[in-house]
Amino acid sequence: MNMKRTYHLVSLVLLAGFLSPVFQSCTGKSPKKDSAQVAEEAIKKEIEEYAYPLPSTFEVTNMLNSIEASYIVGIANEADKADSYFTEKDKAINLGIYTADLAYATTYNQKPEVQAYFGSAEKLIRDLDFTSAFDENLPDQIEENLDNKEKLVTIVTDMFQNAYSYLNKQGRTEMSYLVLTGSVVEGLYLTLHISENTFQNPKILEAIIFQKGALADLAKMMEPLKDSEMLAGAYADIQSINAIYAMEEGSTAMTETQVLKLTETVDQIRAAYVQ
Repeated sequence: MNMKRTYHLVSLVLLAGFLSPVFQSCTGKSPKKDSAQVAEEAIKKEIEEYAYPLPSTFEVTNMLNSIEASYIVGIANEADKADSYFTEKDKAINLGIYTADLAYATTYNQKPEVQAYFGSAEKLIRDLDFTSAFDENLPDQIEENLDNKEKLVTIVTDMFQNAYSYLNKQGRTEMSYLVLTGSVVEGLYLTLHISENTFQNPKILEAIIFQKGALADLAKMMEPLKDSEMLAGAYADIQSINAIYAMEEGSTAMTETQVLKLTETVDQIRAAYVQ
């Protein structure tokens, strides 16, 4: 959700909450539901229903950057492959993958890659017919802020949030979940391949464990639609990853066996997505 819109909605919620007891004291009795309460409930519902539901990919890429893991050229999906995805499902999943790659490039201030991955994401957004979710000046904003990492992070974050919010408002929930699937799978893939010695680095293990919650939440979100033709495969993929996390249920650590199995499984899933 656009940050300015979020502030506006929150302000209305606070105003509605302030006015409600004032109206009540004037009448001397509690109305069943006055207009302020109705407005407050409607705004709260919209915030909850359409807010981006998972941690931002930037939280993952910032963790990788903070441990001084180098940017690896070629680890992300190839930007010029955006033209090779033809089904709506493949386009949605790879849009999620490209948004994660865009966050990765932005975090490491890789300007050519930022431009390339934004171009790939823009192409798929156009193909999936929801360009109206974004400001028509978005490409110019990206270009003008290539040297301003902080501003660029804000622009890209808003892009993620606006896409999710718009798709759900348009009743395209399944597509929004496919985009989320691509994003979380790519975020985990990047984490697992940021170093040749993943299991020996506690900070990388911490980043892997951090993503466990997002994957579990995504599975819960998808569950009511898990049998749909569009989501069944992606749901099964997410659950196969969750099963590996659950091998040591109750533990806050991961075994080497888990890490190796997780790497193998995510590699297979991701390869099928980007082929």
